[in-house]
Amino acid sequence: MSGSSIENTSNWLLALNMLPLVQDIGLAGCQFDNFPQSLPFVNFTSLSLLDLSGASLWDFSNNSKVNSSLPEWLFRITSLQFLYLSASEFTELIPSGIGNLTSLMFLELEDVDIDAGIPSSLSNLCELGTLDFSGSTINSQLDVFKASFSGCIKNSLQELDLRNTSLSGNMPDWIGDLNNLYILDLSFNSLSGSIPTSFCKLSTLQVLFLYNNKLNGTVPECLGNLSEVKYLALSSNALIGVISEYHFSNLTELEDMDLNSNSLDLNLSYNWVPPFQLDYLDFSGCKLGPQFPSWLQTQKSLAHLDLSSTGISDSVPNWFWNSMTNLSTVFLANNELHGVIPNAIKFSDDTDLSIDLSSNFFEGPVPIFPSNTAELDLSNNSFMGPIPDGIFQLMPNLRMLALAMNKINGGIPSSMCNSQLITISISNNNLSGELPNCQNNTQLVGLDLSNNNLSGGIPKWLCESPQFQHLHLRKNSLSGELPPSLKTCKKLDTLDLGGNMFTGRIPIWLGELSSLKILSFKSNKFVGQIPMELSNLTVLRILDLSNNKLSGSIPMTFGNFMAMRNPLTNIRSILNITTGNYGENMILDIKGREDRYGSILLSQMTILDLSRNSLSGRIPDELTNLLGLLVFDLSSNDLTGQVPSNIGDMMELEYLDLSRNKLSGAIPSSLSNLSFLDFLDLSYNNFSGRIPTGKQMNTFVDPKIYVGNQYLCGFQINVSCTDQPSQTPTNVSEDADENRKEILRLCLITIAGFAVGFWAISGVLLVNKRFRIWWFRYVDSLYDSLYVTSRVWFARLKKKMSKINATDG
Repeated sequence: MSGSSIENTSNWLLALNMLPLVQDIGLAGCQFDNFPQSLPFVNFTSLSLLDLSGASLWDFSNNSKVNSSLPEWLFRITSLQFLYLSASEFTELIPSGIGNLTSLMFLELEDVDIDAGIPSSLSNLCELGTLDFSGSTINSQLDVFKASFSGCIKNSLQELDLRNTSLSGNMPDWIGDLNNLYILDLSFNSLSGSIPTSFCKLSTLQVLFLYNNKLNGTVPECLGNLSEVKYLALSSNALIGVISEYHFSNLTELEDMDLNSNSLDLNLSYNWVPPFQLDYLDFSGCKLGPQFPSWLQTQKSLAHLDLSSTGISDSVPNWFWNSMTNLSTVFLANNELHGVIPNAIKFSDDTDLSIDLSSNFFEGPVPIFPSNTAELDLSNNSFMGPIPDGIFQLMPNLRMLALAMNKINGGIPSSMCNSQLITISISNNNLSGELPNCQNNTQLVGLDLSNNNLSGGIPKWLCESPQFQHLHLRKNSLSGELPPSLKTCKKLDTLDLGGNMFTGRIPIWLGELSSLKILSFKSNKFVGQIPMELSNLTVLRILDLSNNKLSGSIPMTFGNFMAMRNPLTNIRSILNITTGNYGENMILDIKGREDRYGSILLSQMTILDLSRNSLSGRIPDELTNLLGLLVFDLSSNDLTGQVPSNIGDMMELEYLDLSRNKLSGAIPSSLSNLSFLDFLDLSYNNFSGRIPTGKQMNTFVDPKIYVGNQYLCGFQINVSCTDQPSQTPTNVSEDADENRKEILRLCLITIAGFAVGFWAISGVLLVNKRFRIWWFRYVDSLYDSLYVTSRVWFARLKKKMSKINATDG
């Protein structure tokens, strides 16, 4: 009956209660209109299994859930052995009455809220072997539940799963008293302190998962006595100290070992012979080097090996390439491995291979790996020469290829077109020529050929793949206009074409690429106005149009970039963090420094850079709606007017550059509110008055920030505002000069026009009677019009002259 909507639940339960021989009741996912809190008598004398996973109480008339606790009579079914309550919508799922279920052997409570904690009556369940709270919200310190595990349950419990339950506090000693435990999973919590030595008493333990916590201190050496342990995972903690051979001395059954992301120093002798045969080994982030571990050749069953960032500075021995025939995952990245990789490599041929040798010192030609290689990362090494012509035929299963940051030259083999590649990264090399003309490439998702010497244009075939998302072609010699075929890339989220020679206008159809998050046309030769259609890109987080030949005004609608309007809540000081490989990555130039940002940080970056163009007009007030903006650069344009007074509302700003424009007026005092502002440049404008002080503005005391603004004053530039001479700021003086020139031109035009017109009209009046009548009527009407116009003009002129006199005085 799982998944049913059950009305008249009370009558149905009463009828079911009359069947004492029922053993299993499965009601997972059911919706009840009423769950009676009492029964006249409980007749489920043979019931051993009850499944209420995902069950809930509903008001069918309003189609809404109703809060209700589980009925008391349910905890009087003493024959129950298996109780499933995962993801159920009832409240108080484990009341104190749980201790009455003395036959219970299995209790599953995944993904529920256990606000009241674990009752002490749980300790009475002398038959309970499996207790699964994984994914539930307990939100408490683990140590407070000592009483719940102190009775006979400590002798019966075999499996305790508390992963991802929001537990905190120190790891308690009492867990070591659960003397029949064979599975203990406390992963993905916030448990702290050291690993208690009492864990060494868990002689039957087969699975110990303590990863992703906040554990510190050293690893007890006595853990090496847990001779039954098969799976040991202590990764992603803050453990320190030395791990010696004694830590593994009796782990004869060990199959999986994960110690990654700790500060552990693995002190294992070169000739050590481990007592175990591993399938899975992850020491990444620990110190293992400098020698390549010779003892690995004893691990004939090893399938997964991760020795990334372990401080190995050695060559890889030939036996590793030739005898590790079960390896399917090989991660040796971020070490100082060197030498030439042979082409004859013997890894597992039963499954797809994933190989990451990035960020080492390997050299020689690009090697060919086994035909079942699916993912290959050789980036950031010293491989040289061309990409082998047959690489894609010899590795037909290749889906991900990363050869970035090497010394590879030549062209891109046309055989790439027939590959199964999903992502390709060959950036930061010396590739030349044009991109190959591929057809029917329908699986490509990402292409990064940045920082090479490629020429030609963007091929039309890129968007033949409906899944195509990332295009990085920055810093090449590509040219021409953007092909209209790009507008068919409906899933494109990154278009990075900076540092090329693209020309023409920015096409308005870019506004149709609604998935775009990153758009960079930096340092090209685009001309014309910025299309306001770009403001339709509601998920756009990075817009960089800097260093082009764009003109016109900044579209007011840019204030509608919704992804830039939302303040960040989960990351801070992002400009001071860079990252390596997190999948897609991109070079960003911020604060005059180029850094590589990985996909995690890219997803948080918000940048609007329109600098080094010929943009004019005012800074639209609407741009101050971009409350989540981190980087705001409008420098080196021809912008005029005042800076919007509410720019201080952009509280996330860390970088603001308005230098080298024609901005005027006072510097807004609201800048003091930008508490995260780390870079500010207002130089070479026409700002006047006192430089704002207080809060964050007190940190910007470098005079270079304000240089080129003659009429500013303040302690930041060592100019007293009381001593500052009263002079006409540049923009007012220019207005005054222009007004004087206007008066002079008016006078000269009037005199010349009067002389010519007088003699021309007088001659006609003398000889033509009809013209004389028309003329005197026209003069009469013209007098009225000129009278009104002149009064308006002189009123405006008087206002301007009074402004000039005030500044001169």
